[in-house]
Amino acid sequence: MSLTITEVPRRRAPWIGIGVSGEWQDYREALHAAELDFDVRSLPAQVEIPDPILSETMGVALTRYEEVPGVKVNVRKTDDQILGCVSSQYGVIQNDDAFRLLQPLCHAGAVITHAGMTEQGLVFMVAEWHNFYVGGEEYDLNIMCTNSFNGNFPCGLILTPTRIICQNMYRKVVKDQLISVRHMSLAPRRIEEAIAQQEMLLSFEEKFKGVMESSLSIQLAQSDVDKLVAMIFPYPKDKESMRYETSVQQINMLREEFLDTYYCASDVKKFGACAMRFLHAYYDYLSHGNLVRRETLGNVDSKRLSRLVSGESVNGNIVNMLVQKKF
Repeated sequence: MSLTITEVPRRRAPWIGIGVSGEWQDYREALHAAELDFDVRSLPAQVEIPDPILSETMGVALTRYEEVPGVKVNVRKTDDQILGCVSSQYGVIQNDDAFRLLQPLCHAGAVITHAGMTEQGLVFMVAEWHNFYVGGEEYDLNIMCTNSFNGNFPCGLILTPTRIICQNMYRKVVKDQLISVRHMSLAPRRIEEAIAQQEMLLSFEEKFKGVMESSLSIQLAQSDVDKLVAMIFPYPKDKESMRYETSVQQINMLREEFLDTYYCASDVKKFGACAMRFLHAYYDYLSHGNLVRRETLGNVDSKRLSRLVSGESVNGNIVNMLVQKKF
């Protein structure tokens, strides 16, 4: 496999290009600016069924509607757009309630800088809290608040510390959301409880620093890098498959894309041979990789951000093995 040595350009945060940017110290102002200040109602799901008896009686083709058991449709009140089909146990959390999670942080000095909604139904806001240093690197602690109406994304807070230079996301360093509220009937009360628990945010920085400092102390040989790359981008096992050769070519492209960042990006390679370099390259790839090669339909930025928040594209085991060197 050949590797084209090119300098990787400066990257950007994966939410740039979705929604609107600004500076708001009140979540309600951000909701309005991003046109997210709408309410959603749940309606019984119905199906249209041909009615041959009634059609024969009336002499024209007629249908009747029947409710689908256990299924509801979440509809935006302003334009009746369907935002998702969910189970009857699903409880809508309105955006005004969900993003109240950010208000205590704004009172503590956080500034909401971005708000939007992806094509996959992720409703989000990003707030900047404060900066800190690990190993001489400056990090900006971003807080992402999320909501949805299709059951695919949680209502909660996700801490996404990013390097100011490269804007890498480290969602899986803390494995999951710091605060999460299930879309159930008791959701409003749960939100109040979650707001009262936000002192947990203060403990995150120390946990993050611990992971980063551990990765600075671990040295990786070239064989270690090769092994990790093979784990992240494995070849298909079924060599008899008709798509085997095509799959191998696609995986080689992904490996090359990742290694291009690992070997060539100046703000990654400066870490030398320590695990920190691989960790930065890995999350840089996840956050800012060229998904055009993998996704041909829909907004690429929208899919990238949605997949990161849902955890689809993140292998948390890689991070755990890397910082403990158990591979």
